[in-house]
This record gives sequence, structure tokens and C-alpha cells, in this order.
Amino acid sequence: MPRIYVIGALVADIIFDVPDWVAPNRAVHAARVTLSPGGKGLNQAAAACRLGAEVSLAGCVGDDVFGAELRSAIAGVGVDVDYVMTHESARTSLAAIVVKDNVPGFIGAPDASRKITERDIRAALADISADDVLLMGFEISQNLVQLGLELGKAAAATTVLNPAPFFSRDSFVLNDLGLVDVIIPNKLEAQLLTESHLDNPHELARRLLGLGVKQVVMTLGEAGSLFLEGSGRIEQPTFEVDVVDTTGASDAFVGAYCCGLVNGWSVRRTLGFASAAASLACTKHGTMSSMPTLAAVNRLLRDNQSGVPMIQASP
Repeated sequence: MPRIYVIGALVADIIFDVPDWVAPNRAVHAARVTLSPGGKGLNQAAAACRLGAEVSLAGCVGDDVFGAELRSAIAGVGVDVDYVMTHESARTSLAAIVVKDNVPGFIGAPDASRKITERDIRAALADISADDVLLMGFEISQNLVQLGLELGKAAAATTVLNPAPFFSRDSFVLNDLGLVDVIIPNKLEAQLLTESHLDNPHELARRLLGLGVKQVVMTLGEAGSLFLEGSGRIEQPTFEVDVVDTTGASDAFVGAYCCGLVNGWSVRRTLGFASAAASLACTKHGTMSSMPTLAAVNRLLRDNQSGVPMIQASP
């Protein structure tokens, strides 16, 4: 069966729901604190696996209680963790996520997640083939992202880049976006990638295509998502749900979109499926814990009669 290979971070998330942002020398009391397995790599792998895909995750955790819990949690979802390494001296990566009015801010403390090596990536992708999908992000060093994409392209796999977290164009070293079949940025990440202050998502997507990317899928928050390939364009709205926490929405979208790719669905079907998954992720607190099931996504699609075909458990 075709497989989704994910290379990224496993992070212990501590999520604070607060009435106001933290200011210097000021204390803010959280209304809710949620502990959740996280990291974009882990979340996206969990999302795809819960939606019926075969998924392998490569990453690194520390030799501590957090690392053991993260590895156990993602394995419990059904993700293959044979290439989740344990580093003897590094600490498992942590993130404090502060959420105000459903808008998250992030404080990351990466350590073990940055310890993945070239040897680890080559081993994790040794069996990747043309039927598979490779998903990478910027939680690891970009020179290793470059290597992973090169290995994926050499195997004729479909390569997907979620360029997050993207801190600064100054640290951007990926020199060949032609290695990327599908890029899934938000608008800010698209602006950073293109060194542009343009506010128009369509123009930003066109600029990304000009850098060699085959397809652009831009996530636009409440406005939904945009697909652009050559002269083809599709806009996908979000689904109306009761929003409690948007933190896991983008990762649910990316994982679900990769499900569509690995199953060979049409772009329109894949966009609708990914949008439904992202919308449902907003209805629960947490990150990995908010990733929806296939049954839940199908139910949302059916209830909305959106014209997006429901997905069977065994396509």
C-alpha cells in the first residue's frame, strides 16, 4: 500500500488559554492548560494515520519521560515509529502555546528534534517509491530538508513541503524549489518565501510557482484555502463549526491533503477533505489530540452536502 513518509519534530506541547497576552513584568492566569503530544511532524503524521493512510514518521526525541510519552502516543495512533530516534543527551523538544481569542502564539524550545542526521534521513527513506508521498517541514535543518526532497524526487515520490515554522528569509537555504511538487504555506510563509509584502494570495501563489514549485496550496485561516497550478485555480471555503482552539488546524489540513495525494484523488476532492479535517480540528483543545477521525470527516462532509465525495476507509 502507498505510504506517507513524514520527517519532522515530536514536541511536548503545553497550551495556555489566556484572557490577554503576556507583557513584561506582568502575570496572566490561564483559564485552561492542555498538555498534548505535538510538533508539526507528529501532528501531521497522526492526522494522516487517523484518516486511513499508512504513515511512517522519522524524527528524534530525548532520553526522558517526554520522549517516551511522545513515541508511545504516536505509535498508539498507528504510525510507524521505527525511525523515531532517541538521543542520549538531548532534551525532548518542548513548546509553550499561548492562545488568546483562538489565536495562538508559540514559544519553542527545540533540542532533540534538531538532532536528526543525514544518516537517519537516508535510512528512513531507503524504501520510498514512486507511489509514496514525502512530507517535510522546517522543524529540522533546511540542508536536511534539501536532502530529503532530493531523495524523494530521485525515487519519483510526490514531494510536499510545509514551510513552517519559518522564522526569517535570512535562514532560508533551500536552493531548489523545483524539488517540491506541492507546497502548503500560509500567507505569511508565502510572503517570506517570495520576499514580498503582497497581500493578494493569488499573486503570492503565482510567485511561488515562478520559483519552480509545481502546485501551491495556500491555507488562509477562516477564508479557507487556495489551490494554484499553472492557469488552474480552486478556492475552498472552511466548514462552519464551533471553534474552541485553532492550534491544530493547519497540521490537520496538511495531513489530510497528503491522504488525498497518496490515494490519487482529484484536487477538488482533496481540498474539501482537508478543509473538513482542519475545521474539525478547531472543535477540540490540543494539537495531536484534536486530529479528527475518518468517520468524523465523512460525517461533516455528508451533513454539509458539500459536493465533496465521502472517503471510504479502504479507497
